[in-house]
Amino acid sequence: MINTPGNLGESDILPGNSDIARIIIMPKRTVRLLSGREYFNNWDDFSIFVNRNAESYELTEHHHDFLEMSYVSEGTGYHHTGDEVMPVSAGDLFVIPIGASHVFRPGSTAKDRQLIVYNCLTSMENATKILEMVPGGDELGRLLAFNEIMHYRDRDGEAKGWFERLYREYSVERTGRETALYAGMLQLMICIIRIHEATVEGAPPPAVGMDHVLSMLHGHYSRPFTVEELAGELGIGERQFQRLFVKHTGLTPIKYLQRIRIQEACRLLRSSHRRIHDISGAVGYQSLPSSTVDRPLSQAAARQGWRVCAPLLRQPLPA
Repeated sequence: MINTPGNLGESDILPGNSDIARIIIMPKRTVRLLSGREYFNNWDDFSIFVNRNAESYELTEHHHDFLEMSYVSEGTGYHHTGDEVMPVSAGDLFVIPIGASHVFRPGSTAKDRQLIVYNCLTSMENATKILEMVPGGDELGRLLAFNEIMHYRDRDGEAKGWFERLYREYSVERTGRETALYAGMLQLMICIIRIHEATVEGAPPPAVGMDHVLSMLHGHYSRPFTVEELAGELGIGERQFQRLFVKHTGLTPIKYLQRIRIQEACRLLRSSHRRIHDISGAVGYQSLPSSTVDRPLSQAAARQGWRVCAPLLRQPLPA
């Protein structure tokens, strides 16, 4: 019996008159439509959906009737878009417009190597309505006008932070949830547009670049930074960087980093039972007066975190 296209494999052989012919039949690609009505509780009044998904081979390639913003949070794998396949890893960010077909595939099926993707979905009607309601919303309209899948790299983790906040807010029913989701989605859209501008225009404008520098300081406050290194992130001189930084934050780079470290130290004092010496090292200070090094953190100290942090304020920043 001759195999039908449905069960004919790549290496199947069909008999011929005198020769043996190898016939290769490429499998037909099935592209499924995903409707927003499968995800949104109320299409007209509240059409936002956020999830955190461990990608598998169960979902087929698909397109949809809503706007999708996706972020690779963990693992490695592949993003299939039509006939193109792109390797993906943590920090990859995608904007998928209506009608564009795609699917994520994991690089491994091992549980400790999962491809974790955050997705934020919204209807175009909803997104348009939100942008029309807020002052300056028309500046974000380009995000809705993309007619192809857009790919970016989230260099400083800002986009990841917004996806995580949106997911936490979406997952719990509490007062202000809907407002918080709309506000969070707006912040995410602003973040994406700024990444788009920095990517398309090459070197980021000073304001966008300064946001990147601030994210670096907040994300890696325990490591030593130099003004020269930070200025290099913007491709400008140290003096110009100092002026821009003060204009942007009201503080010098050293004082700004000092403030971040103190805030984090006080948070740890209040929320953990670690010794002051351990906390000082964790936030970037490698030495404290010997009288405080081995003092266990007491409940009273925890309640007065800022006072306990006073010794840290006198510590010099690492060179």
